[in-house]
Amino acid sequence: DPDLTSAAAAANNSRAPPPSAAGQMAPNLGCNYLYMAPAMMVVPLFVISIINTFVAGPPLETLVFDAQNAVSLAYMQTKVEDSRVAIAISPRAAMSHYFVFTCYVPEQWKAPADKPVPLSAAVKAWNGGAREASGEALLGSASHAGDASSEKREYGLQLLQPLAGFEHYEIDVRAGAPGTPAKLPRMEFRLTYVPPRFTRTQTAVRIFFCTVTLLLAGAFCVAGARLEGAGDPLQPWIALILLLLLGVNDPLYGYRVARLGSEQLEAGSTVVQIVFSAALFLFWLVMADGMQRASAKTCCGFYLPKAALVGAYAASACALFVKHGRLPDRLEVSSFASDDVVTTSLVAVLIVCLSLICVWLAFLVLRVTYHLGWKQVEYIYTDREKSFIGMTLVFISLWSCGLVYRALHGQRGSWLMLQLPFLALSNSYLVLLVNAFWPGVESSISASIAANTADDVGEAERAGGRASHKDRQGLLDDDDDEDE
Repeated sequence: DPDLTSAAAAANNSRAPPPSAAGQMAPNLGCNYLYMAPAMMVVPLFVISIINTFVAGPPLETLVFDAQNAVSLAYMQTKVEDSRVAIAISPRAAMSHYFVFTCYVPEQWKAPADKPVPLSAAVKAWNGGAREASGEALLGSASHAGDASSEKREYGLQLLQPLAGFEHYEIDVRAGAPGTPAKLPRMEFRLTYVPPRFTRTQTAVRIFFCTVTLLLAGAFCVAGARLEGAGDPLQPWIALILLLLLGVNDPLYGYRVARLGSEQLEAGSTVVQIVFSAALFLFWLVMADGMQRASAKTCCGFYLPKAALVGAYAASACALFVKHGRLPDRLEVSSFASDDVVTTSLVAVLIVCLSLICVWLAFLVLRVTYHLGWKQVEYIYTDREKSFIGMTLVFISLWSCGLVYRALHGQRGSWLMLQLPFLALSNSYLVLLVNAFWPGVESSISASIAANTADDVGEAERAGGRASHKDRQGLLDDDDDEDE
């Protein structure tokens, strides 16, 4: 109805503040997340960056030695023979997470007359003082044939071994084919590991994040239990995301480090991170799409497509982790075998699901932000919805900047260095989200909307038009639709 639209616009303009000298609407500089979200997310990132630089130190350290001279350190000893080098490692109080062993021939040591010999390396581990009593386990191996079939590969070996709960490890490097040993060529060895100083800082920061998350989740649940009547249907979802955030902060991180690694706990932590991201994706899609729908949201038409897409993402990510495993540092797509049909299919499904989620979410957010620029329809969004859009855009932008930085400038250890900034960003965003969806806040917002609606209806009717309170409602619950 054109008359109704013009009357409602006139009523809305009558209560608007006077325009500024530039002819634009004076901005609302109150406590709004559109202004506060960037500062409340950037400041924790700045603090964490200082901690990473001046407290944690470098995420990786490298020990360099050669194959001809024996080395004896508190946590590593080497035994040199003619065709074999045994490297014994005791990681307790010296390293954590994983170590990377590399052997190669430097350019200055290479000679045209040298003929590469076959190389092999195996990682064995055991607990206790004597390996014969406790038994040893073979954890990994690598080999280089040293012939024409391997000439495209650089001559050398590399083994990446996550700590698996053992007290002692041994890297056995041999030259020659099985049963026919050969003289070990002059080679350089490198042992890269995560130092204890970096791990202690990670443990302390994660304990702080876990404590804050527990207190916040407890206060949020208590406030929801004390609330009279039905609360916002999205509040249980916020509580679930808070519990998943606790898992992302990894409260068992210190225990896993103390017991020298645990494959089961590491796998559980990774699965929780995948589920957390899936829950966040689903919440964003539901919230952003619900801002445009005032009618009742059906299960098949509204929730099911989003749940199916996000579920496919979570299932493919978990299956890929179980099938391929996760490297402790960087995971290159080129590391997947081209003839592995299952792994390639899982990667394709994961990429397609992530792309569809990003495109769908970008469309919903752009549609919402486009409407936010029009003063005439700005009333259809509540302060909570505007805050959600503002802080979510800031969160996604900062997260994307971190991923771009890692892709362009990342080196080995960069993911370890970025873990705390990503954790700080996630925790800051969830604190803002919980504050915006705090139980009981929506009642005051609804009362304010109802009061403004009544004023607008009365003014519109006095202006000669007919108005209904449905014309000014924002994101409504199903109960509100039924009551009307």
